[in-house]
Amino acid sequence: MKRKYRFIAALLILCMAMTVFPERVLASETENTENQKIVTQEEEPKTQQKEEEASQPDNPDEDSSEQVLPEQEENEDVSEEKEESDQEVTADPQEPEKDGAIKSQPQAAEQDKDSEAKPQETDEEKEKEAKEEAVSEADLDDPGRGRLSGEEIPAGFLGSSIQTRAAAKITHNKKFAGYTIKQGIDVSKWNGTIDWKKVKSDGIEFAFVRTSYRGTKTGKLAKDETAATNMKNAAAAGVKVGAYIFSQAITKAEAEQEAEYLLQTVKGYKITMPLVFDYEYYSGGRFSSTTKLSRREKTDICLAFCNKIKKAGYTPLVYANKSMLGSDLYASEIAAKYPVWLAHYTTSTNYTGDYDFWQYTSTGKVSGITGNSGNVDMNFWYIKPGTNPSFGTGSTSSSTEVSTPPATSTTPAKPSAPAAPKAPAVPKLTGKASSYDKVKLSWKKVSGASGYELYRYDSSKKKYVKIKTISSGSTVSYTDTGRSMGKTYKYKIRSYKKANGKTAYSGQSGAVSVKTASTMTGKTNGTNINVRSGPSTFKKRIKKLGINTGVTITGTSGSWYRVSVKVNGKKKTGYIKKTYITIIRMPELTATASSKSKIKLKWNKVSGASGYQIQRYQASKKKYVTVKTIKKGSTTSYTNSGLKKNTTYKYRIRSYKTVRGKKIYSYYCSAKSAKTKK
Repeated sequence: MKRKYRFIAALLILCMAMTVFPERVLASETENTENQKIVTQEEEPKTQQKEEEASQPDNPDEDSSEQVLPEQEENEDVSEEKEESDQEVTADPQEPEKDGAIKSQPQAAEQDKDSEAKPQETDEEKEKEAKEEAVSEADLDDPGRGRLSGEEIPAGFLGSSIQTRAAAKITHNKKFAGYTIKQGIDVSKWNGTIDWKKVKSDGIEFAFVRTSYRGTKTGKLAKDETAATNMKNAAAAGVKVGAYIFSQAITKAEAEQEAEYLLQTVKGYKITMPLVFDYEYYSGGRFSSTTKLSRREKTDICLAFCNKIKKAGYTPLVYANKSMLGSDLYASEIAAKYPVWLAHYTTSTNYTGDYDFWQYTSTGKVSGITGNSGNVDMNFWYIKPGTNPSFGTGSTSSSTEVSTPPATSTTPAKPSAPAAPKAPAVPKLTGKASSYDKVKLSWKKVSGASGYELYRYDSSKKKYVKIKTISSGSTVSYTDTGRSMGKTYKYKIRSYKKANGKTAYSGQSGAVSVKTASTMTGKTNGTNINVRSGPSTFKKRIKKLGINTGVTITGTSGSWYRVSVKVNGKKKTGYIKKTYITIIRMPELTATASSKSKIKLKWNKVSGASGYQIQRYQASKKKYVTVKTIKKGSTTSYTNSGLKKNTTYKYRIRSYKTVRGKKIYSYYCSAKSAKTKK
């Protein structure tokens, strides 16, 4: 053989070796990669053929995901070095296809074989991928994918400790002493398939099933695909069933729409617990802590939902975490009309508002639940002694409005039927603003009255709407909370009397107008508090304030207070996060001499106060000196002893609230004087 031919032959052998070697190495590596196609030595020729097929653009059945791209890149490197030699090695007789394309016979045969073997498999894979992509998009719009899936629990839910399962370790609020306490769960698709018989046998007596939600991005209403199965199987297992919608409503109209949607999802199912408005933020979504809604607007959204559910004959229930109930909603106003479901993940909640249900953990363990790592939301239900609570099941007969029942018979009433009670007298109503967001209403007790109904004028409806039913004839005051700053409200009242199964009402009183305070004072409860030029952390900082600095609140904007502050000697409007301002009222003080050496001080109890600081003026030092610190907010008197007879003493007092371990003080009240006896 001539020298040049020997050189060419050696070169060809080298090229073939370089082509085969990488395929075997890559096949070995691919075997250890999860979710990759395994390539063996027996499949090498087919893999090479697929690489060649990848270069043919006219094969519609070829799935690009099946290409072995690393090997193709290796072969391209060889092609660049010895393009002429590779062409000589791979050249095969060619013949035209029917569609005019040119293919090698082995290649065409291999493609035909592959096409016949797996056309359906390719379509199924594509369909599967499309479904997975659709589910993924739905999950991205589901506000439950954060908290319900356990991926992210917002700080507003968390307490000082997390309780998982053992109810024996829970400390219940003292106000529930003597109550019947039942344990339940709430579930969604994130809990997977549930064995409800096992759930029931594990001591679970009730469950709230998520049936629907509003998309956190799109705002579209959607159903939870596991709702029907959960409601049916839970009821069949003997578990009491309620339902909830995960809301993202930002208007009253949307809340009413969500109520209607929830009602549609429970039709035909045995609902024996309330229908719930799950109102919570979703970070970065349409309803988040940065959404520009005032506390008043958020409260009205909750009430709009509840009113709609109530009209349909069901019992509405508002679910929110401790932070939202305490700072973002007028919870007392909601609780005065409807039950509240508190979410606070701790072994002993310090929430002071009213609630009927408590969700104390998201990581409970219950037999029959294996999805979401076996974690499930756990709840307590508090039932007042002597009551047998029942919830509406869709009949409008649960309305609290008094109406004449429809006649069920043409038989006339018996002459001996008890007569209706005589209508009581009309109460005399007075009112005054107790703060920028509260109005205190008072009236004189009406003899023989069983209770009272209070009404507030609604300008949007152009009529007076009932805001509270007082079920005790001896109660003579009510505080209407959640009002707006610097706004005038009009009220009316009427009394009623119940007897012989009937109710008689007095006429309505004359209207009383009350204007809330235009400003409110508060104190900063942290160090280095930023005052921003607008209600956002992205706004410019215009000032920093230290702890216990007094601020004048002139309004609200979502989770921010609008305040008036001095900057370089000039008054400016700024904004401070509500969580950094404590509003605590000053006590009203009286002082009287009780002996030659004692003066008794009395003051009104300040709501939320942790204690009080009492000071007495000392003439020798020309200043007030602290004489007593009361460490209990419920204490309302103190006797200062060891004084000189026939001597005048001057006192002042302020309340304080402990926030994050620091005492935040109110302003001092006006000084009061008293003279000891001779």
